[in-house]
Amino acid sequence: MGGKGGAAVREEEISDVLREWRSRAVTVILNVMAAAASPAYVIATMMWYKADAWISIFLLSAAYFSLVIVAVFRRIGFRKRALTVLSVGYLMAVLNLGTGGGLESSGRLYLLAMPVFAFILAGMRAGWITTAVSALVYAAFCVLIHKGILNDLLVAASDPVALSNWITRGITFLMLLVMIITLLTRMSRFLFKTLEAERKLSFELRQTYDETLESLARALELRDIETAGHSHRVCETTKKLAGRINVDHDDMIEIHRGSLLHDIGKMGIKDSVLLKPGKLTSEEFKLMQKHTVYAYNLLAGIPYLARALEIPYCHHEKWDGSGYPRGLKGTEIPLSARIFSVVDVYDALTTDRPYRQAWSREKTVAYIKERAGTEFDPMVVEIFMKLIHEETDFAGSEEQA
Repeated sequence: MGGKGGAAVREEEISDVLREWRSRAVTVILNVMAAAASPAYVIATMMWYKADAWISIFLLSAAYFSLVIVAVFRRIGFRKRALTVLSVGYLMAVLNLGTGGGLESSGRLYLLAMPVFAFILAGMRAGWITTAVSALVYAAFCVLIHKGILNDLLVAASDPVALSNWITRGITFLMLLVMIITLLTRMSRFLFKTLEAERKLSFELRQTYDETLESLARALELRDIETAGHSHRVCETTKKLAGRINVDHDDMIEIHRGSLLHDIGKMGIKDSVLLKPGKLTSEEFKLMQKHTVYAYNLLAGIPYLARALEIPYCHHEKWDGSGYPRGLKGTEIPLSARIFSVVDVYDALTTDRPYRQAWSREKTVAYIKERAGTEFDPMVVEIFMKLIHEETDFAGSEEQA
């Protein structure tokens, strides 16, 4: 169940989850770094000011205020914010290694931490790339100090570290770094597979729910054969109209489900009323009106359909408050129900029923226009008219072709 389409949906959903998680992780790390670095920034700036190390002060200030800026402005993409974290980390590594710290300084910790941050914030590829960068920076520093290039900058220039010591520490450093990245990689793969399995199950469950809704709609049409195809027709047209009104994706899903189930409450109406070929009496009409309440009672206890219930429960409410079951008025009526009611009436009037012949498109359009502002939302009617005219023009051009 699901097929390639389902796999694509799952991959997109998993990607969205990871992106959101990494975005939040970047925010947390930036806030912690900006807050924790402030005392060190002040102290280091004062020390380098006394030593006239203006280049170091400039680099340190640029790094610190970059952290503050990207921590405050959260609209910056999380990848750019993650890159700022990594850039500042490597700058601090170089400063701590090269300006008085030497091999024993905290610069090694920055070189160790940056690949871990890269892996968490940007993914496995970034983690392995920064692992290589850290190893190269460490090796380059060892070469420079071995050649004496950094002697003037190091505190312990008179007591140089032996080459074998550099190599031993470098191997230990690299081994520890690879161990951490490998561990995080295995953990990430495990979590990714777990998330993928959960998303697959969730997708299949949603698909099962939707197929059940389709079956319920077909079951109602089998009972009331005169309305066969009505639920699916109004469902498709309602989604087109909702798209013109810029309804978002999540709400469109609920509109699809609600449209399919809009008459599900008629399952509770007895056949003598539901299937009556002639006009209903006032008592029979009152009974028929109860199908919206029956729909509510049937679906309200299902959390999955809580929002989709708007259409089955409210599609007979009217803009002026004269509808049923609650007499809602204007924007008190959910937008989905206001959209659907126009489409429902249009489809019903242009379809043959036992008690009347189908109306022409022109007569139906005039009827709906006349009731804009009383029965229907005027804004919805206006957009629906444009949709109907465009589809009619398109159909006419196809026939001529």
